[in-house]
Amino acid sequence: MKAAMITGDKKIEIVQIDAPKADGYHVLMKPTAVGICGSDVHFWQVGGGQLYNKTVPGHEHAGIVVDPGIRKDLKVGDRITTIPLTTYCGRCDACLAGDFDNCTSKIPAPGNYPQEAARGSYSDLMRAAPQMAVKLPDAMSDEEAAMIEPASTPYSACKQLGITRGATVLVSGGGIIGSFAAQWAKYFGASYVAMTEVNKFRGGKVLKDGYIDELFDGADEKVVEKLRAATGGKGFDYFIECSGNINGTNNGLAAMKMRGKVALIGVQFIPKPYSIYHHMLYRLTVIGILGYTAPEFKEVMKIIADKKFDVMKQYSRDIKLEEVQQAFADLENPNGTDIKIMIKFDK
Repeated sequence: MKAAMITGDKKIEIVQIDAPKADGYHVLMKPTAVGICGSDVHFWQVGGGQLYNKTVPGHEHAGIVVDPGIRKDLKVGDRITTIPLTTYCGRCDACLAGDFDNCTSKIPAPGNYPQEAARGSYSDLMRAAPQMAVKLPDAMSDEEAAMIEPASTPYSACKQLGITRGATVLVSGGGIIGSFAAQWAKYFGASYVAMTEVNKFRGGKVLKDGYIDELFDGADEKVVEKLRAATGGKGFDYFIECSGNINGTNNGLAAMKMRGKVALIGVQFIPKPYSIYHHMLYRLTVIGILGYTAPEFKEVMKIIADKKFDVMKQYSRDIKLEEVQQAFADLENPNGTDIKIMIKFDK
């Protein structure tokens, strides 16, 4: 079958690989819509290394059941998505206690590793663990379904932070995760949401869409001073870091109020000088967010299907699988105007 595989630093190629076969257990899905995640671009950037070389990406998707495996509630032709978390076994002591993060028999998450068992949806056919396949509501489009995954991480962050009605929230980074973070902050009742962003198009779009109240230039040397002034000198109640940029991170920490809460979402693969001083000075509670739980994924799916959270404003354009190399380069461009590019397959 045809697939897009990372083969080197900033190199992804169309290759022919063996298609997964029905085994009576796994669910086989034919992808129809697959979002390009920022993580996919990060893997591509360092694709010559051992960790991600030969990876077939793709974990934001919708598709059609080709073989339901062990799932008796699914049939050929059903529209599904899959929860792209590291797959828990469901049988060890941790799983039986509901502590899936500490499963002792984890299977690598699809689209994030080079193992054959972890191949993602940049391909004609994908294999999924049966417990991770989720039937889609009829009211949800394939494009909306492919947006569940990127909407779930900032949703989890807002829930864990405990954002309350009337709160002030700062978001760093205006990509899709930052945009969704701002949108969720409003959903949970924040009265004032600000954003720092160096890309004028992205930040301006979030402002125009109405998800933030004020936009600040992340490259402004006086941005911290301006952020604190915007809160009357008090600082922000909550900070959600989505840029993966250390300057955005440290500026946000410096703009917090005493005993504020911080969620770090943006991935920084290379160690950077984190501002321990402001972390300690303001007695901040800082949590790391890498994904979400399976129940949270399903909660987000329902909210989107019920039309209570619009994901389609972040949809930029669709491409064919053969165009993915250029799409990655476009998304890497710091001055780019794309938010979410989606790979579309013939049904």
